[in-house]
Amino acid sequence: MNHTLLSVSIALLFAIGTFMILRKDMIKVVIGLTILSHATNLLIVSAGAFLGWRTPIIINEGTGNSSGIIFTDDLANGILAPIIPEGTEVVFVDPLVQALTLTAIVISLATTAFLLILCYRVYQEHGTTDVSEIRRLKG
Repeated sequence: MNHTLLSVSIALLFAIGTFMILRKDMIKVVIGLTILSHATNLLIVSAGAFLGWRTPIIINEGTGNSSGIIFTDDLANGILAPIIPEGTEVVFVDPLVQALTLTAIVISLATTAFLLILCYRVYQEHGTTDVSEIRRLKG
C-alpha cells in the first residue's frame, strides 16, 4: 500500500475519533475511543511494517529454504537460533509490533465492552445518554 494513502487514512481516523469524543452522547464518545484505538493500532503496525518485506516465520534449513539461515543453538557460547550469517541482509518484518498490536486489540475490545455496559447502566438509571441532560438531572 502507498505510504501516503496509509498516512492520510490514519490521520482521517484520528480526526473522526477526536470529533466523536467531543460529542455529548456517551455512546458516540465510546465509538470515538474505539476509532482512536484502531487508528493507533494502524499507526503502530504501519511503523513496523515497512522495515522489511518478508514474514517473520523462519523455515528450517533442511526443508530446501535457500535463505542462508541456520538453526544452531550453542548455549555454552551464548548463541541462540536462528543464526544469520554475516553479509545476509535482514528483511524480515518485526513480529514484536504485530504481537503488541494484537494485545492492544484485545484490551481495546474489553475496554469498549466495559464502557458500553456503563453507558447502558447510565441509560437505565437516567433514561438518557446525553451528558448535558444527565448533568441537569443530577442537580
